[in-house]
Parts: sequence; C-alpha cells; structure tokens
Amino acid sequence: MTHLLDTSAILAHYLDETGADEVEGLLAQGPGVIALAAPSWVELDTRLRELVSEVEERESVFLQYTVSLTTLLPVNAESCLAAIRLRNAAPGRLPLADALIAGVADAAGLILVHRDPHFDTIPDLRVLRLPSKH
Repeated sequence: MTHLLDTSAILAHYLDETGADEVEGLLAQGPGVIALAAPSWVELDTRLRELVSEVEERESVFLQYTVSLTTLLPVNAESCLAAIRLRNAAPGRLPLADALIAGVADAAGLILVHRDPHFDTIPDLRVLRLPSKH
C-alpha cells in the first residue's frame, strides 16, 4: 500500500469536486494500494446520510468506497501512539478523528491524501494535499 485516503478525499471524489481526478487515479490502482482508516468509515457514513436520502444508494456508495475500492486499516496501539505524537506536534487544534486517521497513515508508512489544511501543519506527516473545493 502507498496511500491512505482521508474522508475529505473520498468526498471530493464522490462529489466530483476539485481533486477528484487525483483520487480517481489513486483508486484505479486498487484496494491493494489504497487504504482507508477505520475512523473514515464512520465519517463517510455520517456525510453520506446528509448527502444521500435513498438508503439503498447510500449503502451502495458506502460499500463501493469501503470494500470495493480500498482496504480497511484498523486503529491499533501503534496508530494511537502515532496519533498522540502527531496531535502533540500539530501547532493548532487537530480533531480526534483526524488525529486517528493521520496516526493510521503514519504508523503504516502511507501518504495521507486529504484537503484539510490542518494536516499540512503537522511536521513529518507525509501528505498529498488536494486542491481546496473553493
């Protein structure tokens, strides 16, 4: 595996926003290359409930991104310790879910693909920043 997609990257792809092409190129490499952290499953489900009213469509989209296109990486002790280290190194506030997602990427040695500005401020975190949607 080489890259871990933050929820913001998945949503950029799903909503065909700026950065969708970069995510498409990564997803084309398959689930053996592209991962999602377990907290992103929760975030993705939450956002899809806001965006997609049809239950079957929402479940289909969720399964596409979480099972068909990516590999799930769990939160474990190593990723929690990495999340703590990254959160302590961040100059500003780093929300818990984002700290865990970054910790999973860091512990696995993966590049975190995102479009959240707070990830860019964390020293030593390997990131691929997608263009903002504005």
